[in-house]
Order: sequence, then structure tokens, then C-alpha cells
Amino acid sequence: MTHTPGNAKESSVENGLGAPPRSMAELDFQYIREKFELSAEFVPELEHAAAAASDAFSTERFDARDLELVTIDPPGSKDLDQAVRIERGTEDSAEGFTLFYAIADVGAFVPVDSALDVEARRRGETIYLPDGSVPLYPRILTEEIASLVASQDRPAVLWQLETAADGALLRGRVRRAVVHVRERLDYPALQARYDVGEPLPEPISALPEFGTVRQQRARERGAVELQLPEQDLSFDGQNWTLRLEPRTQMDAWNAECSLATGFAAARIMLAGGTGLLRTLPSPNEETVAQFFAAARALGIATEESESPGTLLASLDPADLSAMALHSAATKLLRGSGYLAFDVADQPVPERPEAWHAGVASEYAHATAPIRRLGDRYASEACLEFGRDWVNLSNRDEQLKGTVPADVVAVLPELPGLLKRSSQQANSVDNEAINLAEAVALQDAVGQVFDAGLLRSADEKHHAEIFVFNPPVIAQCRGDVPHGRPIQVRLVEADVETRKVRFEYPAEA
Repeated sequence: MTHTPGNAKESSVENGLGAPPRSMAELDFQYIREKFELSAEFVPELEHAAAAASDAFSTERFDARDLELVTIDPPGSKDLDQAVRIERGTEDSAEGFTLFYAIADVGAFVPVDSALDVEARRRGETIYLPDGSVPLYPRILTEEIASLVASQDRPAVLWQLETAADGALLRGRVRRAVVHVRERLDYPALQARYDVGEPLPEPISALPEFGTVRQQRARERGAVELQLPEQDLSFDGQNWTLRLEPRTQMDAWNAECSLATGFAAARIMLAGGTGLLRTLPSPNEETVAQFFAAARALGIATEESESPGTLLASLDPADLSAMALHSAATKLLRGSGYLAFDVADQPVPERPEAWHAGVASEYAHATAPIRRLGDRYASEACLEFGRDWVNLSNRDEQLKGTVPADVVAVLPELPGLLKRSSQQANSVDNEAINLAEAVALQDAVGQVFDAGLLRSADEKHHAEIFVFNPPVIAQCRGDVPHGRPIQVRLVEADVETRKVRFEYPAEA
């Protein structure tokens, strides 16, 4: 669970905290569940329905159990959406890569308009709190029946994507299959193996190469990847600790598998004329100009020909000026949403309506159906159009298929549902981090801390700073300089209002 810069950072007394905690050991997040009306439980009828759910497509599946797949997730994860295998070469060439990406087939267990589906549409997504999650579906489904548990046969939506040597998508297909995951891996342990030169497990031995060429393609497209400090709350059995959440190379490389699948899903649905896209409008010329002006003000050299994404990728994210520019770049990525469409004989949606400026491509969420409602519906659409090989490099290709009428009927309501659930998840994240920051610092008012500027003050807001230890993102009064370490004084840490504020200079 994380908080990133640029989000609202203040809460009011009316939030219902109850008796304020006096130490990190006393942190209790139950009031957040009550405030946002979150329940990890389901009524007995839904629990029974989930426990009794069976694979509706068991007789139609392609047998892919001989495919050696692994899962890669944070330690302790139980809701395992994806399993992966990457091979060097394709069916037609020794060049390029073949990505096998198995996705939990939640749609096989949750019929559209069933009681489980209706409740999932109310929830929208799994919400993560520091002390546990509020799942989208009952845990018997998300952590056992549908989860891609190692050493078990599991139904899956199996993507097979082929790329050129430079990572460009060539062709792909998606089928319902039965898979058998060989091993469960986690990011920190996998990164540690890689760092000391140990070979990666065979199914992902090509992951570093695949991830690297896909990242290079993203930079060439002009994709914008923000690398900002992310806060996390961890528990050691006695105390909660604010820390920076590490993002390893394995995280980034594995994310490229999901992104590639999301690009393929978007192209398939657009070619078929029915689906659900993740969208983000391109920034206007004034916003881009402001970004480059901010870069120059921070002392960062720019070139007329480069994109914001290319400039950001060239910087050391640990440098304070780079950190401030990444924070300024959040203005480039505003207005994200979803686009549902069923165009029949009409033209399919095109840029800018169907574009995602953050990844500089058409894009869809299709790889986390255990945790996100919309992914299940996107998978159902893709399965109708992508059973046979699809030329992913031809944007003019049209595909034949008929998405089930009950799926199509739900598509128009999904953008609103997903927007609301995303906003709620972000608010829950912020609420928990705000509380932890105030508790961690409540006895330190008047003390001086090392920090760096994230965002300069404007006519509406004080400056935003990043305090190094403990890792805190907060408002700061004063004319805060950029590009160098500073010292700030803590002037407020109020647990009841969840407000933390600093001032600069520290001697003020």
C-alpha cells in the first residue's frame, strides 16, 4: 500500500478516528473501513456461491499443462492473477520472443449478472489496507479456486504473443486453457538471485532481455514513466514502520509482460469493434511547455526533439532535481478513465478518444481479473476475437466475432464504476499513510529533518517536500529551493486531523 506525491494530503476531524494512537504499535485501520464502508466479508449466500463455483468452460479448454509457467508476485500474495513464460524466438523465426501469459479465468466462475457479479460491480476492485485487503470476490475464489496456485491445475485465459527482436508486437492469440504453474516466485528473492549472478529459472531466463527491449520501445514511443518515492507501511509483528517501497528491476521487467498483453488486448478489441479500453488524454501544448520550463528551472538540460518521457528516462530518479521533475510530470498524466464501446457497423474509436498518453498507445487492463472488475469483461471480449492468430502490427485489421450480449450490456456502466472504485482505493491509501505519518511524527514537533523539494509552492498550495527519514511527503511553508538537500522544521503533526506540515528554513 503506497502513497505517491500530488494527492490530497489532509483529512478532517470528522473522519471518526476515535482514540488517537500514541505509537506506531497502536495503529488501527478499522476506522478507515468504517469511514469508506468497506467489508472484507460477504453475505453467506455469496460465500456459498463462490465455494460451489465450477469451471463453466471445462470441456472447451486447450491443454497447456506441459507449458512451464511461474508466478512472480510480492511476498505473501495469495491472489495470483498471472503466470508467465518467455521464450527466445517465435514459431517462424529464431529472432524475437514468445510471451506466454496465463491470466486467472475469473469469468469461468462468475457468470455475468450473477449475485457474485452484481456484488463485484458494487465493489469495483480489491482495496488494500496495511493490515489486509478488502477483496473483490470471496477469498475462496480469489485465493484458491481461481488463483494460479503453484502445483495445481488451474483454468486460465492463456495469451501467446510473438515479438520482433526489438520487442515490437507481431502477432498474438488468446484461448481458454488449463495450466499447471511450476513455481511461485517473489520479486525481492528473484532480484537477489539476479544481483549475485545466479541464473534465473528457465521459464523467465529471457525476462531481462525481453523487459529491456520493451522498455526501449516505450521510450521511443514517448511513454511517460514516473519514478517517484512511494511510501509503504510494514508490520514486524509489534510495530508499524513507514518505509520506501522498493521497486526492483524484476518488477519493471515483469510489468512489461502485462503491458504488452494490454496493448494486444486493446488492438484485438478495437479490431473486433467491442471492448473496454484504459484511456488517458494527451497533455496540451501549454502543459508540455510548462513541463520543459520546469526542467530548465531545475537546471536540467533539454532538447527540442525529445519527449517528456525520454527526458525523464534519462535522469537518475534518486537525484533531487530529477525527483522534482518527476513530480512536476504528474500534470502530464491527468484525466485517466475507461472507454467502453460496441460500435457494430460504425467506425471504431480512434485517437484521441481511444489513446493512453502514459504508455503512448491504445491500451487495456486485461491481466488482473482477480483484483479489477473490468479485466474480466475485457478478457471475455478478447476471447471472442482472438482465438486465432491476429496480426498485431496491422492497425487496420478487422476481426469477426460476437461478444455475448450479457457482457455487451454491462460495458456502458463499467467506466463509471471503475472510476469510483479507483478514487476510493486512492483515498484509502492516502488516509492510512496520512495517519501513519502523523503518528510517527507526533512527538517530533520542533525537530529538524533532511528533505528535498518535490513541488514548488503556487498561489493555492504550499510547497510539497519529501522527508528522507522517516519517509514522509508533506506540505512545507517557505521559499523552498530545488535541486539540493535542505533541512526543514516540523511545525505540526496532528493525529486527529492527520495533518503534517513543515517550514523552511529550519531556523524560522
